[in-house]
Amino acid sequence: MPIYGGRVTIHPDVFQRQIELEIDMSNLGAARYQARSAREIEQDRGGETQPGQFLIKKAVAAVSDTLQIFIDEVYSGRPGPKAVAARLVRDMDPDAVAYISLKAILGRLMSKSITNLTGLSMNVANALENEARFERFAVLNPGMFARLDKSLTEDGANEAHRRKVLIYAMGKYNIPWERWGRNDSVLLGSKMVELVADATGLIEFALNQTGFGGQYKDQHQVFLTAKASDWVNSSLLRGELLNPYYMPTIIPPKNWTGIVGGGYHSDAVRPVSLVRKARRVHLDMLASTDLTNVFLGLNAIQQTPWQINRGVLDVYEALLKAGSDVAGVVPLTDIPLPPKPYDIDTNEEARQKWKWAARDAHTANYHRRQDRLSQHALLTMCRRFREEPAIYFPHNLDFRGRAYPVPLVLHPQGSDLVKGLLRFAVGKPLGTDGRYWLAVHGANTFGVDKVSFEDRVQWVEENSERVYSVGIDPLADMWWTEADSPWCFLAFCFEWTALYASENNCDFVSHLPIAMDGSCNGLQHFSAMLRDSIGGAAVNLIPSDKPQDIYQAVADRVMEKLRLIACTSASDGLADVAEMFEPEETHEKKKGPTEAEMQRWAHSWLNFGMDRKITKRPVMVLPYGGTPRSCLKYVEEAVKEKIAAGKDPNLGDELPRAIAWLSKLVWEGIGDVVVAARDAMGWLQKVARLTAKANSPLYWQTPSGFVAYQLYPDLTLRRIKTRINGTIIKLTAYDEADTINNSKQSTSVSPNYTHSMDASAMILTAAKAFLRGITSLAMIHDSYGTHACDTTTLRDILREVFVDMYRNRPLVSFRDQVAAQCPSVADELPELPPEGDLNLEQIKESRFFFA
Repeated sequence: MPIYGGRVTIHPDVFQRQIELEIDMSNLGAARYQARSAREIEQDRGGETQPGQFLIKKAVAAVSDTLQIFIDEVYSGRPGPKAVAARLVRDMDPDAVAYISLKAILGRLMSKSITNLTGLSMNVANALENEARFERFAVLNPGMFARLDKSLTEDGANEAHRRKVLIYAMGKYNIPWERWGRNDSVLLGSKMVELVADATGLIEFALNQTGFGGQYKDQHQVFLTAKASDWVNSSLLRGELLNPYYMPTIIPPKNWTGIVGGGYHSDAVRPVSLVRKARRVHLDMLASTDLTNVFLGLNAIQQTPWQINRGVLDVYEALLKAGSDVAGVVPLTDIPLPPKPYDIDTNEEARQKWKWAARDAHTANYHRRQDRLSQHALLTMCRRFREEPAIYFPHNLDFRGRAYPVPLVLHPQGSDLVKGLLRFAVGKPLGTDGRYWLAVHGANTFGVDKVSFEDRVQWVEENSERVYSVGIDPLADMWWTEADSPWCFLAFCFEWTALYASENNCDFVSHLPIAMDGSCNGLQHFSAMLRDSIGGAAVNLIPSDKPQDIYQAVADRVMEKLRLIACTSASDGLADVAEMFEPEETHEKKKGPTEAEMQRWAHSWLNFGMDRKITKRPVMVLPYGGTPRSCLKYVEEAVKEKIAAGKDPNLGDELPRAIAWLSKLVWEGIGDVVVAARDAMGWLQKVARLTAKANSPLYWQTPSGFVAYQLYPDLTLRRIKTRINGTIIKLTAYDEADTINNSKQSTSVSPNYTHSMDASAMILTAAKAFLRGITSLAMIHDSYGTHACDTTTLRDILREVFVDMYRNRPLVSFRDQVAAQCPSVADELPELPPEGDLNLEQIKESRFFFA
């Protein structure tokens, strides 16, 4: 039953049901962990379990060092009976040899089967031979190896298939490999078992004198020591307890009042920390900080009652049952493999064409199966909570103060489908302007969001008959699947149709969250930070008749540059333009584009068309550490998507260089439109480099009162890169050094600082809204939602909070805090970037700031 008129009433037995649910979370998590671990152990892959991985990382250094001593002794004149082992692995990375040996040994010894030394030795040697063999492949034919490796990875090939394919390819392409003999393999494998035993104390040997267990009599058997075995078993048990399967609650989550213990109500699940993966020093800072506003905002978010939108769930289940693939539904069947051509044995071209088609089908099916698992988990969760009158989502924070739901599968920050499957449990009448905001929301979810609010409302009114048709029978009228956010639009269609059938619009009880999204929110923060009116206008900090589109603004700027270049002759100064696009220094100096190339490319790109899709991602990621390299990556992806859709720039073999040239125009265009962001980013990076040089972490109190803490220490690394069955495995065994990583600190500070600001804005908005009586909130970093009737109030609150934040100049506060924390660099801190002439009060009047 829907809930109306206030908070949810808790029935006498509901608390007990919640406790039982939390016990179930613990049991489900333990069962999943146990099943996964048992499967890996039974398949001789114990080294891939959490305890196995821990043991390998801890033991690699000791085994590697012991192996190197052994090799040095052999080649210093004391060979001994197992010198062949040193010869076989002498040219291999000792870290890789140690890693592979440990993985093979633990894989066998953690299983329940009896392991004899000879069989284990062969396992170890075979794994090492594959490493050596595939290393040879990668050296002698790196291009072919890379292509095969990528193809096998995308196909989700298992180890056995990968090994078979790579060995076949080595034979086909005449890559020589002389197999290691059995005797040599046994000598190498047994030596590695011996070295692991000596270096780690993890394994022991016993002579089988009875022939028990199907083993030959008088063979040596290998075991984990009793201490190691007990540790593995206790670690597996501990892992069961530490991996609960967090789900929504059916009563309001436990309020946050300290740094641990919010959200869930019992000891059945592991207590949740206020800050996920936090350092102890960070938690200690927070424990002594006044977090009143943080707790108020976070509790307001997690106390919002939700429920499953049954109408949307019914449609979802019907489409699944029908095997449909519309609106992102993952079909229950695989894509059929293409039939083999009749002349596959004699027609090389047909055979290659079929192989590529079959590969594409295998790859698509691999990803489809992964998506199907996620789909099943979501459906199971929705069915479990379908009849609950209210469910809640405990939240906690990351190290910057951003709020995230603790449950992973079903939550309000999910995909369009997940959000469409949820609605507020508490319904509220639309009131005087709720219908207006509901219509705006409907247009937004369809994709009509680049026009004025009035035009959006008009679009809904003009398409009401289609909306009603969908609302009455969405399986007969699939128009809703054409929307940008089809599932949220479907939920709107149901709501709008019910509104149409009501007698009084003002009294109609609505359950939909009406979302208001920031426009390139990171740049909104940077523009307000430095009072940048140019960038601020582009991201809707200044009132306008219709929403500004910064992605299109950058695209337009690039088009201007292209037109200028296309119509500028060499005598008019095209050579000067060319200087702007000289490539950065590389290992091999490359010449920039010629004047003729630039003019030709400019004409091609003008005909191809520069739209917001090409500039969107380079602009979007700028505040979060965007670089010329990332700009090139995203421009290239967007151009190739457009080419795949049928638009050809007709650049032939020049396409890669022309894209690189275009990306530089885009990067320059971003700088023309977004001035303050780059200035602020550069200043933050200089500060981070100074503090890192002084070996001081960065931490700052944000406007919400939360303390963000950034520390990326240098690492004492032992990097292992190996190809196990052709798969590149990178193992990093490391200890944190006492020094700070200058590069990581400087590149991370801009996104981390920006996220700490949007986190503060969201938490303070939630807190203020709660104090004003808004008790249903859908908050997603840069998207805030509530009931239609409360949307005007929330709209005003979020603007008040944002303006108040930047009126207090948080960047000045950041500088002062850094100077106090690290006095040795106080005099070296650079001057703050200059502020522009943006009037922050205008933001309160900007209709499209969040829209």
